[in-house]
Amino acid sequence: MKTITLTDRAYERLKSWKTGRESFSEVVLRTVSKRGTFGDLDETFKGFPRPFEEHARVVQETIVSKIRPVGDER
Repeated sequence: MKTITLTDRAYERLKSWKTGRESFSEVVLRTVSKRGTFGDLDETFKGFPRPFEEHARVVQETIVSKIRPVGDER
């Protein structure tokens, strides 16, 4: 077990993700993906609540707007 220090703002944000009797460790493991692969990221997203259709549309539009063709060095 490790002890970490959070700012009040970070603590409140982490606390807002808790559900029921979930521990902070469980919240971190559910919401923070392992570094490295899109598969890991996909597994993390499966742990999030299902977004409203409007949220999903906005996220998709944002991702698409950030994709650049290979070799585009803007």
